[in-house]
Amino acid sequence: MGAKKSAVEEIRVFIGMGSNLGNSKETLLAAWQELSSYPDIECVRLSRPYVSAPVDMKSQHWFTNAVGELRTTLGPRQLLRRLLEVENSLGRVRREGVFGYQDREIDLDLLYYGDTLMDEPELVLPHPHLQNRRFVLEPMAEIAGEFLDCKQNRTVAELTARLMERIAEGNEDKQEISPSTWPEQ
Repeated sequence: MGAKKSAVEEIRVFIGMGSNLGNSKETLLAAWQELSSYPDIECVRLSRPYVSAPVDMKSQHWFTNAVGELRTTLGPRQLLRRLLEVENSLGRVRREGVFGYQDREIDLDLLYYGDTLMDEPELVLPHPHLQNRRFVLEPMAEIAGEFLDCKQNRTVAELTARLMERIAEGNEDKQEISPSTWPEQ
C-alpha cells in the first residue's frame, strides 16, 4: 500500500479471483502479489479464500475463490488488460472455439469499477452475474459489505442476503461454499 506517483484520482475497484486447477490458494496469492507490483494498482484488502462447488459448469474440481479490493488510476479497459496479463503469466489458457465455463488455473474478473456502468462486448460493469453467485458475494461482503451496487442500489450485504433468501425459497440453485484460510506465509 505505497504512495502513488500520480495526481489522478484513484478509483475503488473490486476483483473476483478464482482457481480450480493446481494449488489454487497459492495461485490466487501469486496473482495478488503480481497485481501489487504494478505502480498504478494498490492492493488494499483481500478476503479469506472460499472453497466452492462449480457453478454453471460440470467439473470434478472445486474452486478456491476470493475477492480483492484495489485502488487504481487505470481506466476500466486498461485494468482489464492488466488482469488478463496476470492471468496469462500464471498459466491461464483460453481455448479458441470452446464455449462455456472451463476448468482454469486462474480467473480474474472485474466486479466493480467504482460506480461505473458499462455494457460493452469485452466488459460489463458491474459484473453481470455477481448477484447470483455466493462465491463472489460472500467474500466481497466480508471485506466491503457496505459497498453500494450502483445498478441495483443495494449494498453487497443486502445482495448477499437476497441471494440466500432465493436459495432458501428454492428459487435459486443451492451453491455449496465454505470459508477457508490462506497458507502460512
